Parts: sequence; C-alpha cells; structure tokens
Amino acid sequence: MDGVLVSWAVPKEIPDDPAAKRLAVHVEDHPLDYGKFEGEIPKGSYGAGKVELWDRGVWEPLGKSWEKEYQKGKLKFALHGGKLNGVWLLARMKEEPNWLMRKLDTDLPGVVKKETASFVEPQLARVVPSVPDGADWTHELKFDGYRLIAVKHGGETKLFTRNGHDWTDRFAKLAGQVDDVSDKDFILDGEAVVFDGKGRSSFGALQEALKHDGGEIVFMAFDLLHSDGENLRELPLNERQRRLAALLGDKSGGVRISKIWPADQGADLFRQACKNGLEGIVSKNSKGRYLAGQRRDWVKSKCRARQEFVICGYTAPKGSLQGFGALVLASYENSKLIPRGKVGTGFTDRKRTELLETFSKLKAKKPAFDSTEPDVTWLEPGLVAEIEFAEITRDGSIRQGSFIGLREDKPAADVHLDGIRESTAGKDKDKVAGIAISHPDRLVYPKGGITKMEVARYFERVGELMLPYLADRPLALLRAPSGITGETFFQKSFPNHIPDEVHQTELKDGTTIFQIHSVAGIVSLAQFGAIEFHPWGAKIDRPERPDTLTWDLDPDTSVPWREVLGAAALLRDFLRDHGLEPMVKTSGGKGLHIVLPIRRSHNWDTMRDFTKAVSAEIAKMNPKRFTIVSSKAKRVGKIYIDWMRNGRGATCIAPWCLRARPGAAVSMPFDWDDLAEIPANGFVMSEPPETPRDWLHPASQNVPVALLRELGVIA
Repeated sequence: MDGVLVSWAVPKEIPDDPAAKRLAVHVEDHPLDYGKFEGEIPKGSYGAGKVELWDRGVWEPLGKSWEKEYQKGKLKFALHGGKLNGVWLLARMKEEPNWLMRKLDTDLPGVVKKETASFVEPQLARVVPSVPDGADWTHELKFDGYRLIAVKHGGETKLFTRNGHDWTDRFAKLAGQVDDVSDKDFILDGEAVVFDGKGRSSFGALQEALKHDGGEIVFMAFDLLHSDGENLRELPLNERQRRLAALLGDKSGGVRISKIWPADQGADLFRQACKNGLEGIVSKNSKGRYLAGQRRDWVKSKCRARQEFVICGYTAPKGSLQGFGALVLASYENSKLIPRGKVGTGFTDRKRTELLETFSKLKAKKPAFDSTEPDVTWLEPGLVAEIEFAEITRDGSIRQGSFIGLREDKPAADVHLDGIRESTAGKDKDKVAGIAISHPDRLVYPKGGITKMEVARYFERVGELMLPYLADRPLALLRAPSGITGETFFQKSFPNHIPDEVHQTELKDGTTIFQIHSVAGIVSLAQFGAIEFHPWGAKIDRPERPDTLTWDLDPDTSVPWREVLGAAALLRDFLRDHGLEPMVKTSGGKGLHIVLPIRRSHNWDTMRDFTKAVSAEIAKMNPKRFTIVSSKAKRVGKIYIDWMRNGRGATCIAPWCLRARPGAAVSMPFDWDDLAEIPANGFVMSEPPETPRDWLHPASQNVPVALLRELGVIA
C-alpha cells in the first residue's frame, strides 16, 4: 500500500473460522524487500531472530471507497495465496495499535475464492485403538504405498511427497496418467500403490516397480483440494468427495478413486480388511474441512502394528544368512534416540545385499545411543525403515518385527513411536502400567476421537516426568467419567471406593486427603475418570510449610501473546534480581504459570502475602497492562497476575498434565531459553512437543528475609 508493506502482527494466528475474532496489532510499515527476505536477523537488530515466509500471494481491497474506509479504521480485503484464500476484515479498536481481524463468510456475493494450484501440506491421520462410530464418519481402506500430492497448474503436472519433495521424475509414467485427468488445474491427494494378485496394495511391490518403468503403479485418489483455480479445502469432506467423483468418474486405469464406505459399515470393513491381510482402514469426519498437517478429523485403525523406525546399526550374520543378521532400531523421543530392539526377518537375500551396500557408506565409530550390545556395526542414524510388529514390550522394544522396506519420504528426525502401541499382548491388552482400563474405547475428547485408553497410555508415558510434582502431596482431581462433554467435577477425597495404588489419610486438622507414589497411581486415577491432577504446593509430611509457589499469568483475550511472554520474563527477572530461580510452563489454556521452588522455611500466610506483594510490584511497572484484582471488569485488556493459588489447600495443574478442554491441551514445561518459542495455542496430547526431560526443581532456596521486609511481608 503506497509503496510499503502495511503490517499487522496476529499473535493467535489468522482466523479461518468466521465465528472467530483475533487481535491484530498494527506495527510499523516494512520495506517491500521484506517480502522476499528469509534468514536470520542478528541479535540487537530490529526483528531479531529467524524469519520465514509462510505464504505468498496477492491482496485485493474490496469496496470502491476502501482507502477512505481504511483511514477510518476498517479494511475489507481478499487474499489469493498458496495457503490463505478468502475474505477478511480488519477493524480498529478504540486505540492504536490494536485491531480485530475476522474472516468473512466466503459464500457472500462478490467474494473471490481463487488461488493458484501449488503444493499443499497433507492432512494426517492418527492411530486409534478402535474404529470410530457415529453418523459423521466415513471409512476407506488404508493403502500401503507412498502418499502423494498431485498438482496440475498451467498444463504441467507435478507429484510431491508429504514433505513437499518433487518426485515427478521418480513417478514419470504415473505423472503422465494424472495429467490426463483434466485439462483444468487441480490438486489431488492420494496414494501411489501397486496391487498384488489378490488385489492388496504392496509396499515392496511398489519399490520394485520404481526400479523399472513403473507401469504397474496406480494413483488412488481420495481427496480433491483444488479445482480450476478454486480452493476446495474449506468445503466439508463429503462435498470434496462428491466433486472428486465427478472429476474421476469410474476410471479404472492409472488414476482411480478410493472407495468410500458409510458410517455404519466401519467395524465390518475393518474386520474384513484384517481377514484379507490388509493393513487396516482410515476413517474421516465427513463434515470436516481439509486441515494441513492436522490429525483431528482423520484416524486410522491398523490390523497389525506398523510404523517407521530409524536404523542405527546391524548385527553380524549367523548360520546361512547373508549380509547381516538383524537391524538395530530406534525412534526419536524428545530429540533423543531411544532403542527399540532389533528386526531380523522380512528380508530376501537380494534385499540384504542391497542394504549392506547402502550401509557401507554410513558406518559410524560409536553408537547413536547408550548401548553395550556386542557385535554391532553402528551406522549414522539417517535411514528410516518401515517395520510391522506384534507389539511394543514393557521395555519399549518391538516384538515379532518384520522388515517391510526403506522409507525415503520421511526424515529420521520425524520418526516417533506412536503411543497407541505401547501396550502388552493377550490377556493384558486392556492394562496400562498394570491397571485394568474399563471401557477403553470410551471417547474422552469426542471431537478429537481420543479414547480413555489413549489418555491412560499418555499418563503412563509421561508419568515419570509428572511424578516429582505429584508424589507425596495432597491432590485434587478434575474427573470426567463420561468424557469432557459430560459432567465434570473436582474431587479431593474418596468417600467410598479408593482406586488402586491410591492412599487416603487424614491430616492433623481432620482434613481427608489422598496421595500417590507411583506411575501406576496416576494411571489408576485416569481409569477412575481423572483428567486433571492438581497438587498442593506442600508435601504431606509438612502440609503447613509450602515448597512451591505459583503465579498464574492470565491474559484478557485482547492481550497479544508476546506481552504475556514479556510479563513472564519481567516476573522472572524480578525474582532473579533477588536470588530466586523460577521455572515456567504453559497453563494448558491461554496463559503461563511461573513456578518457584522454595525451602520449607515459612508458613502459608507468609508465602501468600509474599506472592501478592511480588505481583503488586510487577503490576506497578505497567498499570495499563497488569492487574492483581480478580474482578473481570478490572481485567479487560490486561494480564491478571493471579497470586491466589498460594494458600493451604490451594492447587495448580501439574506439569505435563492434560486439561479437560477440547483439543486435549497439555500444561507443558519449558526452559527459559526457549521462552520465545512457546506458541500462543499451546500443546496438545496428540502432538507432544520436543521438550527437555529435566524440568525438575533446582536446589531448594530460601526466600531472602531482606526481600520479605522490602515487600512489607514481615516487619
């Protein structure tokens, strides 16, 4: 606009739902060159940090008098980009720099929905223990091949992997067949497969076909994302499928449409798929939009566990075996390679020879993880293998594994173990940490399709991380026996049945409390319907002497996320200036928790006054942005510094714990060095972030008496 990039910062992401309103902070204009720059801006310079261009396109002002409207504080415009397409409204609030941004209904007259066909990050599916039911679900067979995004633009067709790599040359013959689908531009989502004599897709056969002319390869299309310049991803799945059927018809050549089964046939389809030796089925929400990278509306049910692992080495061959004995496998968890056992079956002699030749260029001097395994030739952890297996054992290793093939479409760093498979076999299949889980398929988070079993396994997985903040402390629970959309309630004692591994007692004042000592105790409470765990800031042996203090930074919806991060840094620096070292975690909601471990030297009254006084000092630094008053009316446009969690019996959500909110949000700990990386929308259970595993209390410390006097807490 007038030779510059007029700019807004949108802390909580550009809204894609007409019902959503987002704060947009009007920042200074940027030179046009900023529209081309990607890279690192050095510290000390404006905008320091990493810069990436997320989307490019054209903006179109709407309305004849749009310039006058803009001067008055209103701008209606359309975006035509690779990712953003539609109409939005920016409206100035009472004061600069705050504006509100919302998306307008794209069905309004005169609205443009055009875009240029280009690669779209595919929507993903997550593993679930059972086929979802409900009228909104449809079902398809799961194919055993390479996921491809087919893009036709300007008469040229390209095939991309899920990570955006151009594999058109590798699938040259298939690309030509896809090109013949239509003269118009389109984007198809589908899978490149080769079918065997029994009509089953075979990954091994696909790899063999790629070594030759690829004539047997078929593109099984299951979604249409773009048609003749129109973005279809905002449409519900059933409408996209209707348009896909109209585009492909009943083609039976190199490009075919994936068959769809209705909602009530999902369970039967899954049983039939397993009986016929197929991998499983994929179930999709028929009303869902296409959400790049998301796993919310698509789920997969597998007949036999199967996933990728990183190859870290191989053992020497035994007997008549050629090349090597078995592959040593691992997966990345929290940025660290974790051993997952070995696989020695599924190889032909030819495949062993080919792999050994590949391995010869990757030999390493030392193992990629701590190991005393003898007779292993270690490799640089760069190759990814797809493995089929019976289960993950208690020690985290695969059992009865079989090699399927190498995966070239997924980097090793993205290989993580699916938590859904961390269970035991046979009669213990419904047990987690030794605790029997009743109604394992009950949906706890209905919109996300997350079951009670998945919640229990999540707590088993993070239990050792949570335990230092739960063990030997009085607890309060938020229970949701029928899932988060049913009745939820807090519970501080068990008047009747006490769950396994849970210990209930009375304090000296007659207060009944309960505690746990193990991961099994956490899982046992999850079996009892617990979603949230809220510990006291004191241990049972000295309940009158707190060892943990918490400040909750709770922003009004209009406050930019960067200001919440700034408030956290301000509180941290104030405490550090007085010799205290706090920690930080997300609340699992819209705020942050600042947590301070202390030596058990003072009583609750003193520490409550201390946290209030600290909050008041911070609020004085910027009265327009901070408040310590809990009244909703006093908190508009401000960050409420909640100090009231520091009292006898008061609680706060535990680190790594779930919240009973849509999306399965997690209260996630962070290192202070990563403060700027904390996203405004937090983290969720289904996509656990890479995070330090050592977020533990630093050495116990006294709150300086001089600080208590300075703040007027003691005389």
